Amino acid sequence: MNSLYLVGGNLVANAELRKRLGGRDPGVEIQMVVEDIFAGWKKDEAEVETEEKIVKNDDYIQEKFERNQLKITLKVFLHDFNVDNLKKAVNAALEQLKTDHVDNLFIAVPTDAVHVIGIGSGTGTGLVHTEALSSLQNVWSVVEEMIGAGRVGGAGLCDLRPSAFISLYNQATVKPTSIQVNLKSCCVVPEELTEFAKLNKVTLLTHSDPEELLPEDSLRILLYPHLQREAGHFSANWISRYLVQVKVNITCNYAYF
Repeated sequence: MNSLYLVGGNLVANAELRKRLGGRDPGVEIQMVVEDIFAGWKKDEAEVETEEKIVKNDDYIQEKFERNQLKITLKVFLHDFNVDNLKKAVNAALEQLKTDHVDNLFIAVPTDAVHVIGIGSGTGTGLVHTEALSSLQNVWSVVEEMIGAGRVGGAGLCDLRPSAFISLYNQATVKPTSIQVNLKSCCVVPEELTEFAKLNKVTLLTHSDPEELLPEDSLRILLYPHLQREAGHFSANWISRYLVQVKVNITCNYAYF
């Protein structure tokens, strides 16, 4: 088995799992989801050579809504700047959601680059920094293609050092519409980023995701009971997490007496 594709299903609809997840931070939450996916699953020894094994946990009732009734936000966590993994992450979400586009896309700073261009990583100089910025721009160019193709409505970035975000923004053809910041990593939003966002009408948001959503060691511990020594060969190349909100139209009727 060369790769695993895990689908966590609808966490909101799964009342039992939602109860167990209550109050957990996103890092613990995803580990519990992976455990839930593997509950009762046994490896099929006859499929050892299979390139991809799909393990699903979607035994919930899907409510049916028209696409224009929904607002879909997708956040992608990449291990590195591999643009093919970004495409896989977005395509997987679209396939699972049975839609041809998401309204908003957020790209987290790849795990390998957090210490180079992530918020709080320093001033940012030297060859490593330059290469990381170039790689990020390559990733963003793919996002621009997705926006141009109508697969993504608008897109933003997460936890970039202010100078890195400003550099990418100035070079981008399609500008980021928002940036997410984890206040745990920087205590307060840097003033430089706040001023730039205000000046350029970029939406500034906060979040609580850890720098690395699913560390390799944690993933291997989760996989070992099911894959034994094979578990050591796996790491999370990409993670897609989506939020689907139902738009509600409220009509107020007033009666005057």
